[in-house]
Order: sequence, then C-alpha cells, then structure tokens
Amino acid sequence: MNPLVVVEQLLLLMLVMLIGYSVARMKLLDDHAEMNFATLINYVTVPALILSATDGGAVAGSKWDSLIVLFVASSSYVFFTLLAFFIPKLFKVKPDEIGVLQFVTVFANNGFMGLPVVLALFGTSGLFYASIFNIPNNILVYSLGVYFISRGKKKQTIDLRKLLLNPAIISAFLALLLFLFDIQLPSLLSKTLVSLGNITSPLAMFIIGMSMVRINIGDAFKDMRLLGFAVFRMLIIPAAMWFVLRPIITNPLILGVLITIAGMPGPAMAVTLATLYDGNTGMATRYVFISTIISVLTIPLLSLLFG
Repeated sequence: MNPLVVVEQLLLLMLVMLIGYSVARMKLLDDHAEMNFATLINYVTVPALILSATDGGAVAGSKWDSLIVLFVASSSYVFFTLLAFFIPKLFKVKPDEIGVLQFVTVFANNGFMGLPVVLALFGTSGLFYASIFNIPNNILVYSLGVYFISRGKKKQTIDLRKLLLNPAIISAFLALLLFLFDIQLPSLLSKTLVSLGNITSPLAMFIIGMSMVRINIGDAFKDMRLLGFAVFRMLIIPAAMWFVLRPIITNPLILGVLITIAGMPGPAMAVTLATLYDGNTGMATRYVFISTIISVLTIPLLSLLFG
C-alpha cells in the first residue's frame, strides 16, 4: 500500500472532521444534531455498510479465512485486556484516569473510522473482514468496556437483550451468514445498502469534528502521557502484532486489515460511556482528539509494513 495514498485518504477524512468542527463552532445545527447523526450511523449506515461488504468478501477469500479473522480478533482482545492491567502502571496515571486508559487500551475506533479507512485502503473485500473483527468488539465494549470506564463509580448493569440486539452485531452476523451460505442479495437491495453505507465515512468524521468543540485543543497536546500512550497503542503494538502474525496469516489482505484495525485511534464511545457512567470524560475526550489527529501519521507508517 502506497503511504501517500493512505495519507490522502486520511486527510480527506480529516477535512470532513474540520468542517464538522466549524459547523459546531458556528452553531449552525441545534444541540441534538450530534446525537441524531450518531443514532443514524449506529442504526442505519453502519449496518448497511457491513451488509454491503458481503459480495466483496465472497470474492476475496474462503469461508475458512472468515473464521480465522474471527478467531484472531477474539484472541487480540484477550491480549489487549491483559495488557490493560499493566498499562496504568507503565504510564503512571492518576487513580481516576485508570478506567479510561484501560478502556482505550482494549478498544479503538473500529467502527466510525476503522470501517471507512479499511474501505478506502482495501475495498469492500477488506471491509467484510473488518466487520467480522468488530463482532467481539461490539460484544465486549458494552460489558468489559463499561466495567473499565465505571471503576469505582456507578454500579454497572448490562442489558444482555440490548447488547445482542445491537444493530452492528446483528448486521455482522447476517453478513457472515450470507457469506457462509452463498446467499446473494437482490441487485436493488444491494445498491441501496451501498448507497447508505457510503454515508458512514463523511458523517462519522463530521460527528467527531463536532465533538472537538468541547475540549481545549492546546491543553490536549500538552498531555505528554496521552501522546506517548497514543504512539504506543497505535504504532508500536500493531507493529509488534504484525511481526507475530506475519508467519501465521498468509493472506496479505487479512493481515493488512487486522493490523490497520489494531492501529485505529480512540473510539468516540469512550466519551459516551464516560459520560453515562461517571468516568473521566475530560481524559476520554482528549485522547480521542489526540489519537485521531496523529493517526494521519501512524496509519501510513503502519501501511509500510504491508505495502
């Protein structure tokens, strides 16, 4: 993968984020716009994006490959969870910052940014594998993720029914079933899903841009611990994973998708859950902002490994 192509795609996303930031600063939209857009993405565009990748996945690899991706994805979350218990000591954070740091150690922006970036870099074939990678992510973020964010705060309760009915989880399982049983969607439905899915990329970055008005940008970049952690989480760890997985995973597309997803910046969900469960919202917001900005450098550097 040509790093310049990667940079160009990321800069396009960053420009949309800048427009979102400008719109929020000028108060062109009401206070509910950000939540409404997020709901639209969660319930409509991301499920459509995942399902639209089914045909591409069928062409790109075997059914065995999809099961390998699911196994590697699940294994990687075990690794990141174990790592999360050592990270706070390594970066010497305050007690009220431990939960957020553990959360962003395990979880990244696999959905709102990960899927659009994978689509831009690897096409719909890569997008299918990325959607499979997100199955354990979507399950764990509302269970393990809530535990981390709310450490020592509100008593966390997990609604299993709501978890299993999450649109992203349902669409990922449906895409997997369509792929495994070679079910082809009607042409009109397939084109509709593609059109809806294509909205995800600009709208997701627009929302992230809108959320940036709530933080002090200058102060965010003064936090050297978060900067150091961002480089460690988004560059060093994915590079180490590449060296470990390269002899094992022979399909370069799958390996590229896995490493790209592992190198994504912090998820906007960190801010949402910190707000809901009385976590450190300020730290969560700063990390999401910092990591999103420096991903313009770290993701192209990662692409050199599988270019």
